[in-house]
Amino acid sequence: MNDQRVGNLKVLSERECRECGEPFLPKPGGYNARYCTNTCKLRRKRAVLKSTKPEQLRNARVRSYNQTKKHPERMAAHRAGCRNYRARAREWLAQYKLKHGCVDCGYSDHYAALQLDHEGEKSVEIADARSSIARLEAEIERGECVVRCANCHSIKTWERKQESRR
Repeated sequence: MNDQRVGNLKVLSERECRECGEPFLPKPGGYNARYCTNTCKLRRKRAVLKSTKPEQLRNARVRSYNQTKKHPERMAAHRAGCRNYRARAREWLAQYKLKHGCVDCGYSDHYAALQLDHEGEKSVEIADARSSIARLEAEIERGECVVRCANCHSIKTWERKQESRR
């Protein structure tokens, strides 16, 4: 941090945000600024709480939700936001399945006929994760998921069960 002086004033140099890594210029008086925005600061705080004190974070979320429930207009906005987010996650999943197509036969005409098949360790059911794009992406990577059409998925699952019986 090479801050310089011009007369009586200290001119702040550009810094790198500790959360997102973007360069930013601190506001006047922000000599110890570490984050480019308050959003980055809160995101970092939530991440630390999530790893060190998950119970405290859970309690804060419950308190916030209970406050939201007391105001009908806020609750309506909350529900609308949830519906929007789930719809975006499902749209993302549909596009992902169409883009990749069946690894066995190559089918990619309609997303409803395509399914995600775990080839690795299954940590969560896809149906439980499909309300969040981040959880879907994490499960696809962690579970080594591939896209298969319903027919190929049924056949592959049957073959796996036959192998495990031997």
